[in-house]
Amino acid sequence: MKSERFFDQILEMIERGNAAQAMMLLTGKLYNAVEDSESWPQTRAELRQHTLYNVLLEDPYTGRSARRPRGYPGDAALIDIIYDKASPEPMTRRGREVFNVAIEFQASEGVRQRRAYAETLVTKAWAEGKRILVLACGHFREGDTLIGKDITNITLVDQDEESLAVIRRNHGDGPDLQAANVVRYLRAAVARGDQFDLIYTLGLTDYLEDRTMDLLHRLAKASLAPNGVFLLANFLPGHLSVGWMDAVMDWQLIYRDEAELTAFADAIGLAARTWRDETDSIVFCEMTAPG
Repeated sequence: MKSERFFDQILEMIERGNAAQAMMLLTGKLYNAVEDSESWPQTRAELRQHTLYNVLLEDPYTGRSARRPRGYPGDAALIDIIYDKASPEPMTRRGREVFNVAIEFQASEGVRQRRAYAETLVTKAWAEGKRILVLACGHFREGDTLIGKDITNITLVDQDEESLAVIRRNHGDGPDLQAANVVRYLRAAVARGDQFDLIYTLGLTDYLEDRTMDLLHRLAKASLAPNGVFLLANFLPGHLSVGWMDAVMDWQLIYRDEAELTAFADAIGLAARTWRDETDSIVFCEMTAPG
């Protein structure tokens, strides 16, 4: 019952208006607790049964993740909240205080840095007239700088029709929008002989088991033009809010490091270059097809 008393204290701190310190203590405890695979399910269950849990869900960022209104965690609307550091919903005092801390977490900043890198990448490739394929594109927010421009050389794939509707409102009929499962789309693209100079995905591989991950790599390679680039970004194990995301946000990811990502590239004969974002939350893997 040690955890229950600790959660009582965290709740008291939030009620007194000291959410910043309370959140740091809570995320630290969850970070350490998640390492113990035997006791972690109990710790998570105790938190979710405690009054504190519903208070934390007053934060619309955390609450949306736990509620999964589109049926899955990390939907594009949630990612927009991270990007904009703003909520489309009104907030209670407690919810706003929790939000102000959670939106600045290491992992949240990593997502914003991931978008910034992708924005540079896609803008440059578009300007060079390259054929671009974006897998699990969400709202394609890294393409905001291209609104109003001719982006007929960009194909955007997502199985969430709501996400594609947002892109259509922003970009009109410019991009080639494909409502499809990524693997099914790639299989069809390979069968048609479609080839792209740049293929990338920002948040897809965090949800793929190794077998599907391997298939994704093989299909992407078959869809690359000579000297084409396949880039992905995957969350790293051990980032500081890993316990918070699991226990509070109900947002479970498949974490991989540089060596694991390089192994997928090696298996299909692509040269890989990896690097971490500044927060040590996300690792990028860039693979280049032979000329």
